[in-house]
Amino acid sequence: MRAAAKPRRRIWPWILGAILAISATIILVSILNGTWGSSLPTATPTPSTPSSEVPDDVEPTGCLGGSTRDADMVLEAQASAPQTANGAVEVAAAFVRWLNRYPYPTSSDIQKVETSGISVDAPTQDVAAFFAGSPNLSGGLVPDGVEYSLSTLPGVYNIESSSQKDVTVSVGTALVVDGALSPTLKGSITVHVTWEDQVWKFVSSEGTRTTEDLYAIGKPFTAGC
Repeated sequence: MRAAAKPRRRIWPWILGAILAISATIILVSILNGTWGSSLPTATPTPSTPSSEVPDDVEPTGCLGGSTRDADMVLEAQASAPQTANGAVEVAAAFVRWLNRYPYPTSSDIQKVETSGISVDAPTQDVAAFFAGSPNLSGGLVPDGVEYSLSTLPGVYNIESSSQKDVTVSVGTALVVDGALSPTLKGSITVHVTWEDQVWKFVSSEGTRTTEDLYAIGKPFTAGC
């Protein structure tokens, strides 16, 4: 992690965005410098360019680490994922499921992820400060105080770029509101992870593809949860 002498910042810029859709309407929601609601320009879709240096392996399940949404799930996904593009996809999906929900992760969970799950290349590791601001991570699609989470069933992914050390992948998920999987609410977020300390660690995320685009080109997870 970062040297102790380096001051922590209160803003959490490594979460930059998520795109959510209701039925045929695409709603762009972003977290930019810790603030939801500002629009990001829709990126022009570009073909995936996985590196030939990354060997093929088992296709991502979208559920590596288990179906829970706690820190142990994230750490198990990290420990189990190989140094391949598909392994990186699994860890990215685990972070998406852990982070984007309400109620928020517990303080002990946040500490575990800060300690073991965040790359030294991430702009900050102060996850607790972000949640202290009580953000509505659904961008208002789910009312404040209503329980929700993201599910990779049905879910898709698209590897945007990859190498032995760095992988960027777009993850498509569905919203689960009050325990019920929504037939219409879906999200798209692009995650960058890096190979560090013999595991994949989270660096940043942003909204780069619309939900419609991602679900049109993405590969489905083989299981999902």
